[in-house]
Amino acid sequence: MDTSLGTGLSIAVLGMAIVFCFIALLALAIHLLSRFKSEVLSGEMVAAPTGRPGELVAVIGAAIHAHRVSSRSLERRGES
Repeated sequence: MDTSLGTGLSIAVLGMAIVFCFIALLALAIHLLSRFKSEVLSGEMVAAPTGRPGELVAVIGAAIHAHRVSSRSLERRGES
């Protein structure tokens, strides 16, 4: 019985160590990627075109309409 308990505890500790290492690596990767993203975007500013705002509104409206039409057709077929 002692060997079974010891084996179970060692497996549990090993599993927790593996999960801890994975979470630590994930946190490190997120930190590095956020630093990389801020460096890449620091020089770039993306703005909406100021010349023809009506065109941008029309494009957004058309995209919303197309999404709603495709959603309705999927609902009718039962594929939502």
